[in-house]
Amino acid sequence: MTKTITAVNWNVEKGLNWEEATDWIRGQAPDILFQQEVQPGQLDVQCERLGMDGYLAVHRPGSTNDNAIFLKPDGPLAFDEEYQQNWAPWHAPANIAIRLRDRDGSLSPRPISCVSGHACYWSADHRLTEAQWCSTLAKPGWLAIHFWDWNSYRIGEGGPWEGYEDHAFVANRTYFDNGRRHTDDRPDREMLAAGYIEMARHAADHLGQTGAMNASSGYRDHPGRPPGTRYCIDRGYLSAELAPALTRFTVCDTPELRRMSDHLPLRTELDVAALRTILHRPTAMYLPHDNRPGSGHGGTPA
Repeated sequence: MTKTITAVNWNVEKGLNWEEATDWIRGQAPDILFQQEVQPGQLDVQCERLGMDGYLAVHRPGSTNDNAIFLKPDGPLAFDEEYQQNWAPWHAPANIAIRLRDRDGSLSPRPISCVSGHACYWSADHRLTEAQWCSTLAKPGWLAIHFWDWNSYRIGEGGPWEGYEDHAFVANRTYFDNGRRHTDDRPDREMLAAGYIEMARHAADHLGQTGAMNASSGYRDHPGRPPGTRYCIDRGYLSAELAPALTRFTVCDTPELRRMSDHLPLRTELDVAALRTILHRPTAMYLPHDNRPGSGHGGTPA
């Protein structure tokens, strides 16, 4: 029985080097993969190359960059349900629920909702809406894991914006309020306000893994932007109840990975024993039910 669950997240730029990226991912042997910028026609061939099942977000007109989640068949995590998020203003997030397989093959009573997202690069308001949607999976007793390319910053990071000739980039990564422009850290604030824990922060603050806070993008030079300006816009969040299961968080960084994509992959490890304890823990939570008079349904949630 495996002792650790491995999750990988990677925005593979426009799917251009997907074969090489997939080979690297396969070498990491993830139990679950969160990916952004999957291109039309890539899902099935990537599933075959990875030996994983793939779940693609609903396609939104205007872009070929879709979000996806891949799951190892017969691995420690079992697919439970898929949700198509048609509300999204830009790239729809991929969203599935999974359960942990126990030693006897039975599934954990509590599921985890997993989300792979790519926040809108051109609208801070859309990014705020996308982060606010994540609160719908943060209700008491609910469990969720989010990996997103947030196109925005942690509190206290990002900027200063002097010296940028790429004014469109500055406009994209800031928002206007009270007479001036502010670095867009609102998605991070919203996720923390909803009760989520950022994995990299937790690994740095509680597990002594300072490298977990490393930048995941910005290592390529762009016209109109100061050279060497790096950002951590790829971030993972999980429900606070899941935080004790987190054992390692790594921003994987090599010259080859930098060549393959303009984003670096994130690798997360979760302790199976701790996760099992959490997913078998009784908890009070709201479950929808219909107890209207004459509805024919009882008032006790299933």
